[in-house]
Amino acid sequence: MAAAPVESVCKTKATSKTGAIEWQIDAWSALPDEHVVDGGLSDQVGRTKSETMQAAGDKWSIEVNRGGYSNDENTEEVVERNKKHVAIFLIYEGDSEALRTKYSITLVNQLPDREDDTGNSSVTFGQFDSDTFGKQFGWSAFIKRSDLEDESNGWKVNDRVIIRIAITTFGDLESTVATAAPAFAPPSTLSADLKRILKSGEASDIALYCGQREFPAHRLVLR
Repeated sequence: MAAAPVESVCKTKATSKTGAIEWQIDAWSALPDEHVVDGGLSDQVGRTKSETMQAAGDKWSIEVNRGGYSNDENTEEVVERNKKHVAIFLIYEGDSEALRTKYSITLVNQLPDREDDTGNSSVTFGQFDSDTFGKQFGWSAFIKRSDLEDESNGWKVNDRVIIRIAITTFGDLESTVATAAPAFAPPSTLSADLKRILKSGEASDIALYCGQREFPAHRLVLR
């Protein structure tokens, strides 16, 4: 059964903005290394936060917990594991109510020919409802602390650590409806093409004779 012709088309898209921020920590060993537990004060010992930066048309900062991060719902086993890892978070400093965001956190490897360590995620920052505010997302166990602080691995060189975050934000969805363009049906030229070939004798592989006249022909057409 032939498909019905398309009469109109709806196109939905969202505007996007892309940017990046970078935090160069030149004295990593001076950062506090107490373990951070969710529910504590934003300025509790163990948290280290960058200054506010601009990217993708909005305001952001980065938080590092050198001694790791856990929440009060984690099991004792998870807490002990997280204490051995470094936590890295992207913090939204803007005032959007619902900012759809795709981001990647990269721990830059500073040695030649070494790969960076990157984590990717898609989230919504902002005020979801009267009780829920999504301001901070990231990884509570981004990298094992002993691996990061071993300078032979390249994550920390001369006590410097570099964290780079690429950010893409998406605006509201917008839809438009337009009349579909009619399907293109090229004109048939079969008859004219066969006539041209017949007159030219092109690729002729047989000849028909009527008296003294010769007519070039094609075996395939005669069958």
